[in-house]
Amino acid sequence: MNKNTKLLLVLLLSSLFFSGLSFADGPDLDDHEIVLSGPGMFLGGDSLLETNSNITSSSNISAESVPLLSGYAFSDHRVYGYNEMSEDLRKLKATYPALYMDSLGKTIDGRELYHLVVGNPSASKKILVHGSIHAREYIVTKLVMRELSSLLEMEKNNSIYKGKSVKELLKNSCIHFVPMANPDGVSLVQDGINGIGSEELRAAVLEMAKKENVTNLSSYFRLWKNNLRGVNLNKNFDANWNQTVDKKGYPSKDEYKGSFAESEIESKALADLHRKENFTSTISYHTQGEVIYWYFGEGSYVEEARKLARTVSSNSGYTIVNSYSENYAGGFKDFMERKFNVPSVTVECGRGTSPVPEEQIDKIWKGQRGVLPDLLWES
Repeated sequence: MNKNTKLLLVLLLSSLFFSGLSFADGPDLDDHEIVLSGPGMFLGGDSLLETNSNITSSSNISAESVPLLSGYAFSDHRVYGYNEMSEDLRKLKATYPALYMDSLGKTIDGRELYHLVVGNPSASKKILVHGSIHAREYIVTKLVMRELSSLLEMEKNNSIYKGKSVKELLKNSCIHFVPMANPDGVSLVQDGINGIGSEELRAAVLEMAKKENVTNLSSYFRLWKNNLRGVNLNKNFDANWNQTVDKKGYPSKDEYKGSFAESEIESKALADLHRKENFTSTISYHTQGEVIYWYFGEGSYVEEARKLARTVSSNSGYTIVNSYSENYAGGFKDFMERKFNVPSVTVECGRGTSPVPEEQIDKIWKGQRGVLPDLLWES
């Protein structure tokens, strides 16, 4: 083997190794940092990563039992934004009158924080599912909308899932959805400065870019993670907020954790929703890395959270990460587990970089479509 061939082989093996580890965006690791970076805590075994050795193939969840509806913007590969979601929600409400829909409030740029409920609001089992708390991770809104609509369709048709009636299962459970927790940020990522309605907010965002000496506004906005006040909403919850690393300390496209916990309309709305509803479990959808975070220190939530993570993994094949960092906190999952002992997971969908390409939605959907039906079935 000549020298050039050996070098090529080494580069290929290195590439495969790092692509296998993948890159995580949701827990606020920078895109160039590998999942294994930073301090963590072992929960037994020899690795920070728990690979499910008995993964259930997504093929055993048929399209007949968990349908993907057609005729909606979330059904295909188009870029999915706030306006498309709003129109799809209007159509879903007209088709499924049992769907409860309201708003958790308006953002500073006047967009609704839509909140949907499927099932029995009086049930003791209450699950919260939310997505797109990070602006550039907007593909997961499409996933959440698919999950919502599939449950509505199965309930309407009295479908049978693993021998149990979905309609009956929903009498004993309630699932709350917030498909787009950061609609202002999503609009900025997708439409640039024209995605902001308020002239005052446009000026403020441009000032943030100027402070960071940005020369390419298009690329800067495309990688925007925060809300329009420049706050990373998944660092803005009251879970080790004071100790949480903030590499910038000022409003920008990423990093900044805000001036105090729940300083933002969006994060406070989610926290208030839990304080009102007392959820029994939560799922936060992010991109990317195909990993599942479930742990944030010891507590009574641990066994149920581990079980929740395994349910997600058995459907998707995503790797379970048995670690956490006290200094990378302030996230919604952290908040729910540390403050309320509610089992919660952060699910990192897709691979590559964020925004994840639209074509990956079908694979993402195949890995997640059985998660909520399984959680209902387990009750």
